[in-house]
Amino acid sequence: MAAPPRFEAEREAIAALLQVLGLAGVRIQLDQPRRVGAAAEWEPAGRTIRIRPDVLQSGSAEFAKVLNHEAIHVAQSCSRGHVRAMPKPLGLNQTLSPHLEAVLEEALYRSAGALERQLEREAYANQHQLGLGVQLVRSHCRLART
Repeated sequence: MAAPPRFEAEREAIAALLQVLGLAGVRIQLDQPRRVGAAAEWEPAGRTIRIRPDVLQSGSAEFAKVLNHEAIHVAQSCSRGHVRAMPKPLGLNQTLSPHLEAVLEEALYRSAGALERQLEREAYANQHQLGLGVQLVRSHCRLART
């Protein structure tokens, strides 16, 4: 109680992610994802990340993780040459905790194909590394000059 968490790292990560995603031409909307049950989604054709508004209410740590997860998907798209491209795996670590393994077994992913599951596995396995999304977008996407 005397020293509550300040979430400085998370706030800095959010600011850096918002900046680099903007430079990549990505729009971020606080809106219901089209995919039922998703906290957020990346839509390459529209260059849009949609994040459920209640994710913001979950706090800085959760919002940073979700935004970082979607930034990894953006980099997966850019690795094919353009932000609007269909994503492909980047070759990142795909080791998941038991909790995240269980997430991939939920109804949201039950009908997903092998490629989509691999893309999600890669994003889930690395979403906690808050600097990684920025690094991947910078290295795989064409960024506007500042």
